[in-house]
Amino acid sequence: MLTTCSNACEFHARLVRNLLSVLALHNLKMNEKLTHVTQRTLREKLLSYLSDESARAGGPRFDIPLNRQQLADYLSADRSALSSELGKMRDEGVITFEKNHFELL
Repeated sequence: MLTTCSNACEFHARLVRNLLSVLALHNLKMNEKLTHVTQRTLREKLLSYLSDESARAGGPRFDIPLNRQQLADYLSADRSALSSELGKMRDEGVITFEKNHFELL
């Protein structure tokens, strides 16, 4: 699969390109996750993740593709602790949110 056939057909070349593309994208995603989860506190993890999502969206308002449980799992945190920290951040004026829609203030 990693080498082309003796005929050097374009289908094998495309297969190899697509495989490498998928692996590269997966590697980038894993590096992003590693950046988030290696932060010391849950607040730092959240801010790291939300800042990346904000940059990806091109502004301070954005939607995340995860619900609270999925976000907690992604950040290796407890869902109730995550919800509590989000509430504290909202009360302190750091963020606003409604379900999966966030705004960094």
